[in-house]
Amino acid sequence: MGQVAWLAVALALLPSAGPRNPSTAVDFSGRWVLVSATPIRPGYEQFWLGTEAVISQTPTALSIKRLAPLPERTATFGLEGEESQNAYDVKGQRIVRDSRASWNGNTLLISSDTTLPDGQRWLSNILRWSLDPDGLLVIGDSEICGRGECPTVLTTVKFKKTP
Repeated sequence: MGQVAWLAVALALLPSAGPRNPSTAVDFSGRWVLVSATPIRPGYEQFWLGTEAVISQTPTALSIKRLAPLPERTATFGLEGEESQNAYDVKGQRIVRDSRASWNGNTLLISSDTTLPDGQRWLSNILRWSLDPDGLLVIGDSEICGRGECPTVLTTVKFKKTP
């Protein structure tokens, strides 16, 4: 595994701040529209949020409904340390994503393994969710390439809350 991939794995395994008090947890609920993605990558779209999504959050779960671009996708992530599984058909292929979410201060970390129909599984993605001082949802999306044979790609996406 390459050095960048190991770094990503190490960051994902950092201990979380432990169970959060629901009254003090950051709440990402709302309708969000993409305002920027850096660096600019032709064809890139954040898998779960796309360019427009509705997020619902409770003390124990975060749910996403991607509205645009099509296809719509939904996902649910447990916020109490359990693994969550979300499955999708992507370009005619069944993809299963197993994810773990944990809090690190006011940042929500979501790491996901992808499993292909042939059973190949790898740590494919680490997301770091936070709200900036202007209320933008900022997500650092680390896409881990294969098993470290190519560089990890970090994209920062920002979403604005809309009515």
